[in-house]
Amino acid sequence: MNRLILDRPILNPMSTTSSYANRFQARDDVASYDLKEYGAGSYSSRIWELQRPQLTEILRQHQAAVRHSLALLDFACGTGRVLASLESNVGSADGIDISPEMVAVAKTKCKKARLQVGDILTQPELLQKTYDVITAFRFLLNVEPEIRRRALRRLREVIRVPHGLLMVNVHGNSRSLRHPAIVWRRWRETSHHTDAMLNEMSPDEARILLRECGFQVVRQFGYGVLPPTLYRTPLRNFAFAVDKILAGERGCNDWAIDMLFVCRPV
Repeated sequence: MNRLILDRPILNPMSTTSSYANRFQARDDVASYDLKEYGAGSYSSRIWELQRPQLTEILRQHQAAVRHSLALLDFACGTGRVLASLESNVGSADGIDISPEMVAVAKTKCKKARLQVGDILTQPELLQKTYDVITAFRFLLNVEPEIRRRALRRLREVIRVPHGLLMVNVHGNSRSLRHPAIVWRRWRETSHHTDAMLNEMSPDEARILLRECGFQVVRQFGYGVLPPTLYRTPLRNFAFAVDKILAGERGCNDWAIDMLFVCRPV
């Protein structure tokens, strides 16, 4: 049995509508997500402070290696957080998301990126070129496993071989110190019949998934070792200081809550 518990309505593999789109069709839901999840001082915003410079450095190193300007695709770009941060570091940038409301917010943040709304599995015309770098953040845990695989395989078709890079994160590690709290919340949310975002995946599960879809993990980073609950206490600054020390390519990245995998096409 698959150990992942989906945090959004399960998607019928034959359907053209994703659970992501169902959750973020309403403008108020998108605004709430953008303000609460990544609001000032939130746990996610502090982790993003650690991730953002690392992504920029990976792009810099990659551009130096290939010696030409980079074409970037931010898949499932959401409200444009990643795309707006990276677009100035590449020659061209595209963003695609299945939620019109998400893309509408992204357009207010991005200055030069080309943004599109649609489903890459049912609208092949959305991807008409190849990319040096593809990013996919907070996507893997938000869709049904079969759609996850199909999307990764579609992205594999449009990444440049052999030097393209896929940067994908898993924002819920089942080996992390956060896991016991997630187990308890699953029980609580299930008993109250609510729709909570409680997906998880282990590092091994992520590597296997990526390998099955045509990608080899070449680097792995970890962000956020201490439980997020500490960020809602007077110990928040201490927790961030510890997580900052432990962030990156260290021996503890298999236990970090948020894992970033840098992959090459196989």
